Amino acid sequence: MKNKMKYTIPGQVFSIIVTHIEAAFLFFFVWLLAITVTSGKTGGLIYSSISSLFYFMMVYSAGYSAAKNDKKSYTKLNPFPYKGALLSLGLLFVNIIVLVIYHLSWYFGGTDDGIKLGWALAGNVFSIFWFAPYMNLLKMENGHIALYGYAIILLLHVIACFLGYFAGYKNFDISAKFKFLVYDTKKKKK
Repeated sequence: MKNKMKYTIPGQVFSIIVTHIEAAFLFFFVWLLAITVTSGKTGGLIYSSISSLFYFMMVYSAGYSAAKNDKKSYTKLNPFPYKGALLSLGLLFVNIIVLVIYHLSWYFGGTDDGIKLGWALAGNVFSIFWFAPYMNLLKMENGHIALYGYAIILLLHVIACFLGYFAGYKNFDISAKFKFLVYDTKKKKK
């Protein structure tokens, strides 16, 4: 079943969302493990910058895989250059819902001292979990997010998925460009 899903558009959209969930679990867990470092301003900024880069690569890879699957002869899907941006729209929709939950949690359940209602606390914690890969870059504080934080939430995965799909569509393998870092290519002298 899972194998067949990657050859359908809903399955590919779901794959992008699952990739985000996996990244959220991973980076939320790392954030909790290193909370003494990540809760500070500098440590949080470094953590979120690194985790955002890894998040970008994860979504990029999901888009790349979708393009490679679309190009297989036995699939009915047609690859086209901008499909990666379209595949990320499902995650964009979920991100908007989580943003609404975050703001409603603080609007109806928050005070200057913090959140007082249980459902609002759950909504806030879920929002922190969902945006864990780039949480400190958003400046999430007391129901507010920095203006550029909205751009990160709404555009980072769209750009990553688009670039990944486009690279797969054009048969551009970025890992091949970095093989020199992994393999020794020195020529032997005779």
